[in-house]
Amino acid sequence: MMSMHLAFRLILVLLAASTASAASQTQPTTQLGEAASTPRGALRALNQAMRSGDEGAIRQLFLAASPAEARMIDADARMAASLAQLRVAAAAAYGSQGADAVTGDSDAGAAESVARIDSADIAIEGDVATVTYRDEKNSPFLLKKIDGHWKVPVSQLGKPLNPAALDQRLADLALQRNVVEEITDQIKQKKFAGAEQAREAWRARILQAATSQPTTRADRRDP
Repeated sequence: MMSMHLAFRLILVLLAASTASAASQTQPTTQLGEAASTPRGALRALNQAMRSGDEGAIRQLFLAASPAEARMIDADARMAASLAQLRVAAAAAYGSQGADAVTGDSDAGAAESVARIDSADIAIEGDVATVTYRDEKNSPFLLKKIDGHWKVPVSQLGKPLNPAALDQRLADLALQRNVVEEITDQIKQKKFAGAEQAREAWRARILQAATSQPTTRADRRDP
């Protein structure tokens, strides 16, 4: 989950993310407390925050070392919240299985993510923890302990973007978030005959958004 830049991860899993329940959407922002007092606990909390669209917890669990990194995390947190709202709307309209069809996610996938975190190898040295997933042994990453809480430094998730590439990435995320929110509203308005039609509309509009938006510069750098 952590071996690539979070923003890119969100783009790649737009069609397979976010299993939030309606109840989780009404709860206040997660208070880290004991949840992030261990590296594994922090990863579990981040996984849950991403799935439930808890923007505040996502921002707390990442460590941004620059304004640019903070902007990226803010955009990613907003995207996670929009995806969670999509799941809620789809579940209300089509039931749990229908929501699975729209988002491409399921309770089984959620359990698998947690199991993957629980089986990861974690070595702690001072205020730095090295995490290695068993299926990504060549891609360990670090967590840092700040004021008693473990956090994932944004710098560990991918190469930094130059200013033009960052602006492009944020614009891409904004477009994609708009599509998600549009589909969510249309599901609520019963614009689709069923879950599959909603899913295909989402796919088509994401593809259209990705291919129609001009880049800010031709030589933008990928992470």
